[in-house]
Amino acid sequence: MNKKEFYAKLKYKNTAFGLACALLIILGIGSACNIKPERATPDTESSQAAEEPAPKEPEETVPDQNTYTRGKAATDFKYISVRNESALGEGLLTPYAFEVEYKGERPKDLVGIYEYLFDGKGTQIAYARSTQIYLTKETAERFNALIRDFKGQTGLATLMIFDGYVPDSEDLKNNEYWSGDYTKTSECEEHFLGTAIDLKLYPGDGSYPDFTGEDKYAWILENMPHYGFILRYPEGKEDITGHEAQKNHIRYVAYPDSQIIYDNGFTLEEYIEEIKKYDYKNQYILTDTHGGKYCVYYVPADKSRSTNVPVPIKGDEELKYRISGDGKDGYIVSCMVEQPGENDKEKDK
Repeated sequence: MNKKEFYAKLKYKNTAFGLACALLIILGIGSACNIKPERATPDTESSQAAEEPAPKEPEETVPDQNTYTRGKAATDFKYISVRNESALGEGLLTPYAFEVEYKGERPKDLVGIYEYLFDGKGTQIAYARSTQIYLTKETAERFNALIRDFKGQTGLATLMIFDGYVPDSEDLKNNEYWSGDYTKTSECEEHFLGTAIDLKLYPGDGSYPDFTGEDKYAWILENMPHYGFILRYPEGKEDITGHEAQKNHIRYVAYPDSQIIYDNGFTLEEYIEEIKKYDYKNQYILTDTHGGKYCVYYVPADKSRSTNVPVPIKGDEELKYRISGDGKDGYIVSCMVEQPGENDKEKDK
């Protein structure tokens, strides 16, 4: 092999080597682009464990419908003393009727309804017959939540509060409810409580049609129990409520009582009679579709001036509860045992 042939062969080998190196580099880059980043795992996990199939998701614990049982959802209690003379006639569930003497005082937490007729952006989503209509603050807040969602679901902003708590000037002065001739009334309208609302419609054409819960407005009647409201005087129950049916008269009784009343087709009077079958050792239990668990039970009033009412606790803390007098015989205790999603949070710990 002469010198010229040697250098030609060497040049060929270098060219082939260079092409081979370039090909290896390209393949290496392509492989690197296809590598997915591994999910960070605790140091205690082995590489073999990462290759095992993912565990199955836990079975759904939230029911697809509200369920009712009896038992002991709340297990620990402490006692508080309530004065029968006043407490029997107080609370969100007290079933006042026209022939029942109103013994309560003017609600202490009344607020003007006007500011609760707007959404978070300042857009008016409902109306009121007068700016002098009042409700308890909790009732006004829950009504605002109701009409916000109603507007969001239907696009309608035509509900009007036609009646609520409407105090006279003397009422504001003396902290009592007075009739037109300034004598204290012995009859009770539920509006005295600051938790009742009469609805009408305000279509904007100068008319004020009655609220009947029909068409798109059926959403109100079907969903208001979630917000704590009930239809106080339903049709076909006049002999139980002692009042003519009213499709537009709703009352705030708070959740879960509102949901139990709605699901079972109870009037407020029927609900109280049903709850009288349960005590704190054998509770009426609601587990709702949001995963919340609630219990309700009845405590008969003692013959003395006061009654020791057992209220639920968890450790050193009280659970969320309400006490309502039934007007004559005893007390209904409503309690949240588990918040919606609480079980899921515990599993995640």
